[in-house]
Amino acid sequence: MKLWIFDLDGTLVDSFSHYFKALEDIFTEYGKVFDNSLGHAALTDPLPQFFEKHLGKELALEGLEKLQQMSNDHAKDVRPFEGMIETIEGLIKQGKDVAIWTNRDLHSATLIIQASKLDKLFSCVVSGTCVTLRKPHPEGILRIAKQFNCELKDVTVIGDHEHDVQGAKTAGARAVRASWHSYWQVAPCETADHQFFGVSNFSQWVLGQIATN
Repeated sequence: MKLWIFDLDGTLVDSFSHYFKALEDIFTEYGKVFDNSLGHAALTDPLPQFFEKHLGKELALEGLEKLQQMSNDHAKDVRPFEGMIETIEGLIKQGKDVAIWTNRDLHSATLIIQASKLDKLFSCVVSGTCVTLRKPHPEGILRIAKQFNCELKDVTVIGDHEHDVQGAKTAGARAVRASWHSYWQVAPCETADHQFFGVSNFSQWVLGQIATN
């Protein structure tokens, strides 16, 4: 595999606790309750619709603006999963191309990437504000593959969400489900080509892939 495309939140970095805390604070300010039952929707639904549904249409835009500011403020505290940087370095040393594909906005994504030192490894980042169609649509994958002049059969996409897997399969790329974040207590993923519940297991698999390709 020539090109390895990584999701950001929940895959490269552990940012969920900061994200959920920001949502909890915003909901509390408006007299609402954000609890575990809303976690999946908060990670999956388009945020304008999510805020409109739970805060009301009149507060949705204001809530989004508050979340944006909190995301920027919290970026400096987000860190990569242990062992992830070494894994990416191993790919790069073997001449593999790497990129980031995230639904997060480009500004906060860039702040996180810089704070976590991932900017030294990734020169290509396609965010939710860089594309017309966000995940699970594969537009981001197609743009990245074109930039690296890589055929989709030589692309591996790694992400923690079903949208990452769906986008990869739609594009014709190999899909790896990253299930190492404690938030995802998920059953085996039947759609993904591979699934890993720990970064160390994923890293060992990557080393094996490098050795045979």
